[in-house]
Amino acid sequence: KTNLAHVAQLRDLRKRDGLRVFAVHVAQAGAEKDSRPVRDAIARLNITEPCALDNDQRLRTDFAVQPDDLPVYYLFDAEENLRGCATGANGLDAIEDRLDEMIAGLRAEFPFCPACERFLKQEAMFCAECGLPLSLPGTAHPYYENQYQASLPTVRLFDVDPLIGHVIDSRYELAAKLGQGGMSVVYRARRVHIGDDVAVKILPGKFVKDDAALARFRREARAAAMLRHPNVITIHDFGETDDEQAPAYIVMEFVRGTPLRDLLKSENRFPVERALRLMRGICAGVSAAHRQGVVHRDLKPENILVVAPDDDFEFESVRVVDFGLAKLLADAGAGPDGTVVGTPYYMSPEQGMGETLDTRSDVYSLGAMFYEMLSGTRPFDAETVSGVINRHLYEPPLPLPAQLGIPRRVSTAIMQALAKDPGERPQTAGDFARQFL
Repeated sequence: KTNLAHVAQLRDLRKRDGLRVFAVHVAQAGAEKDSRPVRDAIARLNITEPCALDNDQRLRTDFAVQPDDLPVYYLFDAEENLRGCATGANGLDAIEDRLDEMIAGLRAEFPFCPACERFLKQEAMFCAECGLPLSLPGTAHPYYENQYQASLPTVRLFDVDPLIGHVIDSRYELAAKLGQGGMSVVYRARRVHIGDDVAVKILPGKFVKDDAALARFRREARAAAMLRHPNVITIHDFGETDDEQAPAYIVMEFVRGTPLRDLLKSENRFPVERALRLMRGICAGVSAAHRQGVVHRDLKPENILVVAPDDDFEFESVRVVDFGLAKLLADAGAGPDGTVVGTPYYMSPEQGMGETLDTRSDVYSLGAMFYEMLSGTRPFDAETVSGVINRHLYEPPLPLPAQLGIPRRVSTAIMQALAKDPGERPQTAGDFARQFL
């Protein structure tokens, strides 16, 4: 755990250098072959690169590592050549020194933009990001010698988002792209005057002329700004500008979390206790929205962030995000009747029919998510969207398998949440949570 923490810190500090981290745990005894502690450490540190549990000690044999050498650190270049190896307590420091040497070697070989801190291909003379003349290795720049009036075409070593480095409203400097949805893009940003990190969701310029898209964006900011709860993402600011690249934006707290969908993809389903713990947090956040008269309308694993604990004595937590489809119960203009909104796999029957929605529709979505977290399968599936909606409307969900050991109170609560008639469900997320506590 200690070594993973050090490597994760190095990864975070050197991301701009293109450093990638791969961790391998070499089991020394039978007790160390259990994958759970390794999984827990990886989840806590948000290590998204591939990690491995080498119970057969194949890599130790291939690299001729002795037990006394562990931990051992290796440094490879972009061509997969081994460039350095170090062991012992100071091994990571030695590898970082070697990394600095390798980067210096790259600067001697490839054009480098000191403003963007990026390497480009050898034929480039101008930075493809900022347009500045590059620091060319070993030669004077022909721009100054021959007074060229236009830059030559350049080719980036990798595709970089043009908004990286862009400053919105003279307040938020975009640093990295975090994700993208159908109508918005989310970036990690630095608050220029404070220096801390935030998340900024941007509505691209092509949607600004779409009144419905802009209204939805404003509604998301309004709905989420009403909520103050540890399990709901916090909204700091909202603005509309004349900036064509970022005409409308929402500023949120920056959370280092993993989407629940990604965890389900890697683990298929969760143990009962973990699923209960996560769902309690999700229901607490959604219940806070319900108390404020806000219906989320698009609850799904993609809109739940799971946050690693701060230390070994805390559990992971959750944040409910993306109130883009949220509707204020008092706001009759939040969406026209007959409009189908949401994600089919987690959509209530009344949602599939385009009817007016209330808190009970969110409860149905919570039940569908909880079903999947415990069983590894969605309660309703089909080859087409219409097929999924049809099953939500007319078919009962299959009972949860008995071999999973799910307590009766939990399976009963899920089945009630998935009732076709909204009147037969728990009326709010809080009511749902109290049924399985």
